[in-house]
Amino acid sequence: MVVNLKLREDVLVEKCLGRRICGQCGKNFNLACIDVKGENGLPPIYMAPLLPPNNCMSKLITRADDTEEVVRNRLQIYNDMSQPVEGFYREQGKLLEFDLPGGIPESWPKLLQVLNLEDQEELRLAAA
Repeated sequence: MVVNLKLREDVLVEKCLGRRICGQCGKNFNLACIDVKGENGLPPIYMAPLLPPNNCMSKLITRADDTEEVVRNRLQIYNDMSQPVEGFYREQGKLLEFDLPGGIPESWPKLLQVLNLEDQEELRLAAA
């Protein structure tokens, strides 16, 4: 089985534009707070920001290539390249499309539930 994690393009762009790196310690953070209301049959999406500790806040930098134009171009390339792969696995009945309802804390348990990973050993291996 192939799991295809899906997220709306506008949300992906916003998350990418919110990425920051601490210029001192090198850790990654995300300042974007995604709070999209559900409409037209689409579910709501909430992703809390991944804020840095106070000692990193003043040292945050934005990657030079995290501009909207570059991010949208990257997404277009990804979509162009992934469509044939998705089609291949879809035709075999091995593609699971999973719409991300939020960040990792919200999405991970729901994905495990969809995959029916109820056995503790399976959960441990899936989380590794």
